Amino acid sequence: MLLSVGTRTVLPHLQDQEGVLVRNGRVYVPVGAVRLEVIRAHHDEPMAGHFGRFKTVQLITRNYWWPKMRQDILRFCDSCAVCQQSKTPVGRPRGLLSSLPVPERPWQIISMDFISDLPRSGGYTCIWVAVDLFSKMAHFIPCSTIPAAPTLALLFTKHIFRLHGAPEVIISDRAPQFVSRFWRHFHECLGTKLNVSSAFHPQTDGQSERVNGLLEQYLRCFCLEQPSAWVKWLSVAEFAYNNAVHTSSQHTPFELTYGFHPRGGVAPSTNVVSSDPVYRSSEMAALHDVARRLLLEAKAAQKTQADRHRQAGEELEEGDLVWLSSKYIKHAGGKFAPRYLGPFPIAKKISSVAFRLRLPSSFKIHPVFHRSSGRRNTVAEEITTMSPPLEEEAFVRGDSVMVEPSGSDTGRRGRKTPRESDSLEERERKRLRDLFAEPTDEDSFEGFTDRMEEEMVSSEEDDMEWTRVREDLGVTGNDSMGGDWRVAGSDPWTGWRDGTGSTAGDAVGRSQRCFSSDEDDDDEAPGIRIAADSDEEL
Repeated sequence: MLLSVGTRTVLPHLQDQEGVLVRNGRVYVPVGAVRLEVIRAHHDEPMAGHFGRFKTVQLITRNYWWPKMRQDILRFCDSCAVCQQSKTPVGRPRGLLSSLPVPERPWQIISMDFISDLPRSGGYTCIWVAVDLFSKMAHFIPCSTIPAAPTLALLFTKHIFRLHGAPEVIISDRAPQFVSRFWRHFHECLGTKLNVSSAFHPQTDGQSERVNGLLEQYLRCFCLEQPSAWVKWLSVAEFAYNNAVHTSSQHTPFELTYGFHPRGGVAPSTNVVSSDPVYRSSEMAALHDVARRLLLEAKAAQKTQADRHRQAGEELEEGDLVWLSSKYIKHAGGKFAPRYLGPFPIAKKISSVAFRLRLPSSFKIHPVFHRSSGRRNTVAEEITTMSPPLEEEAFVRGDSVMVEPSGSDTGRRGRKTPRESDSLEERERKRLRDLFAEPTDEDSFEGFTDRMEEEMVSSEEDDMEWTRVREDLGVTGNDSMGGDWRVAGSDPWTGWRDGTGSTAGDAVGRSQRCFSSDEDDDDEAPGIRIAADSDEEL
């Protein structure tokens, strides 16, 4: 079971090479802050490059080993503040689709937006677009420029309120007109609720954005030769849009609003509209029921399709720290500006896909953001296995080893766990006291070695699993160390030696030190401490 090297006796999975413990040719890194320093040296330094998880694991496992090292490396990379702030996110955007509610009647919920910076045509350079979310009917109103809130209120009264009454809800972006005090007070008098989008997320008003694209497409087709004549085509464009069947409702906006198809220049003259008001009323109610059912089915299908290209992301709660995307925030760094700012605490969780941040006063932006604009901060304190309490010790006296497994303190009177702050003299006194203590059945050396045999089998299975992962990822090489390896002897416990003559052990090796050895990559196994001839310790 035990391997004797000179005057020392160590467990078989570790080899003593000139005062350095080695496992399969890789230097063993003892428990403590030295593990964190090794990871930092292979991740934070300029020659390391702040690379991701896979590259960092490959770089460290080339020359070093300790139990659970891959878990420690992954947690360190995830919690690196520089990486979280500087790297461009990859993968699907966070935040599943949260659809707007389906109205129960026409012009109950509407959305509005502007199409600006158009070629001047008859004194107009802007189009105000208002869309009904039930019937999909839209009105296109030309404007000389983007109107202020009082002018917009007059246009609303003339083109929307006069024809359809006051809606219950208006959805819009965060344009100055829609968030002004005058606009809010105007709709308070009408009993209308204003729902504005979150910052930098135009997808909230996706209905208006889609209609804007269709209108621009129509005008582009008919104004190719005369772009400045677009205002002449605007009324006809509105008729054409409202007379077309919508994919979601399977009906035209005209039909859902008025109950019949208007007569166009290409349709024959027919009289299919009933003059009975009772029949007309029941027919309209049935038509609205069918349209609403189709809209609900369409929204469910749209959500399923959209969620295929999104991810829910981490659950965010009030008080969590969040990195804010700088995609729409100007920064002096240009292309080298940080990809994320912060982290900032969440002041309020509005919904599963929206939250309010507590931003500094220098940020002149709306503090409510969509889930896709933020990512939860991973703090370094989550790395808890870098410096665990010292629970196992073994001492070498000539050719024999005295082992103290974890959990044996219950059978020792007055025993205390050694602390790093203890002086060398105090720790030596504790060792001498524990060496002559009467061991219990649980502390038997035979039981400890039996457990070590079982855990070494798990260690071999872990190495085999890692080899399969490397093959799946297409990584070539006989071992994660990347060297030319060959068997040093017939004894399976004599390990492997580096055929390239690597001196990786010099990085952490000293001629006189104590190591805390652990067995399994998945579980911190009971270990030993190997003491050199000198009384000094690391």
